[in-house]
Amino acid sequence: MSEIPERIEREMFEIRNRMSPDVSDLRNHVDPKVVGNQVKNNLQLRIQGYRNRVTSNLETKQKDFTTSVRSQIDLASEAGKKRDPSLLTGAVKSDPRPMAVLAVGLAAVLLVVRKIGKD
Repeated sequence: MSEIPERIEREMFEIRNRMSPDVSDLRNHVDPKVVGNQVKNNLQLRIQGYRNRVTSNLETKQKDFTTSVRSQIDLASEAGKKRDPSLLTGAVKSDPRPMAVLAVGLAAVLLVVRKIGKD
């Protein structure tokens, strides 16, 4: 009978010895400083990736917009020389952004001039 508790104690001791490295490794993985650093690094990487995607998209759109504005200006001057408005109409139909920006800008200028004129 006395042999059974000793055997149980010995088995428990062996189990604790085998688990000791696992527990210390678990402590390292669950340490708040380690977890905080991992979260911080992951967050920084995601933010930087998002920033790079947004920046490249904006640069691409800005180049496209600039190209569209230049082509519409060229077509407007060509339409004026040839006295054919269909060239400009086609350009505006294909990409109305520059003309919309121009219209909004002119409306803003007119509102400011009107406001100044009333005072």
